[in-house]
Amino acid sequence: METNLPTELLEALRRDAGGSALILTGSGDLPAAAMTAAAAMECADRAHAPCGRCGPCRKVLAGIHPDVITAEDKEHKMISVEVLRSLRADAYVLPNEGRRKVYLFPDCSLLDQGAQNVLLKVIEEGPEHAAFLFCARSAGALLPTVRSRCSQWRLNGAEEPTVTLEPRAAELCRLLAGGDRLGLAAFFTGLETARCSREELQAILEQARQAVSSALLLASGCAADAAGEEAQALSRGLSRLILSAAADLLGEQARQLRFNLNVGHTAGALSAALGELLRQNTRTARPQGRRAL
Repeated sequence: METNLPTELLEALRRDAGGSALILTGSGDLPAAAMTAAAAMECADRAHAPCGRCGPCRKVLAGIHPDVITAEDKEHKMISVEVLRSLRADAYVLPNEGRRKVYLFPDCSLLDQGAQNVLLKVIEEGPEHAAFLFCARSAGALLPTVRSRCSQWRLNGAEEPTVTLEPRAAELCRLLAGGDRLGLAAFFTGLETARCSREELQAILEQARQAVSSALLLASGCAADAAGEEAQALSRGLSRLILSAAADLLGEQARQLRFNLNVGHTAGALSAALGELLRQNTRTARPQGRRAL
């Protein structure tokens, strides 16, 4: 059976060494890739998993395997905490007929910060039979605390392009990297004065979050595919703790803008919260992201 999974991941799954929590990224068909990975976990032919011929494979690929569960919430725009608590409890129940219980998250943009926090303990300390497959165009859609508990894989041929920030997102990153609290306040006041739309502000915050997330990877000694000049400056100027908090804050506010928060409220709250993070950063003798000369 042909797959679009990375060869190294496929070989690991056949050896039952793929881990219990995976993040699949890239621009390809991520949900289909996650379903293929689930089939490999359940396949009866370990040497050729997923074979596509055995009963478990056919059930998984048809979407009817009782131990492969897709996380969804048809009653809300985002996947609610209640749904995830129920899923978390179900993870401790033994599989019905499969080798493992596999939980698929086909769109991680539907998981807000509170929802992701619900999953932390079961991802890290859950039963051996439970596996979690997260799909995200960029791993930055998930909290650093979630990413640290998962292995990350990019689909074959789906290289993640370097992010080019739009001017206002780049300016926000420069202000953060430079620790400019006064400039930050003026920046958000300017957005209000210019009548920045909710959609425009959401795009600014999401791009800035991606840059901050890339900076966090750099500061932690990891390669970051989308690390542009702004991310490099952020990794030098802010500690890992502050980068993590800033990424969470920017992501949460961007998600909230999908609903009822107005631009003025969000801009004011961000100006204060990010300013406080910069104040905390200046109290650190030497940010963790910097190296001693």
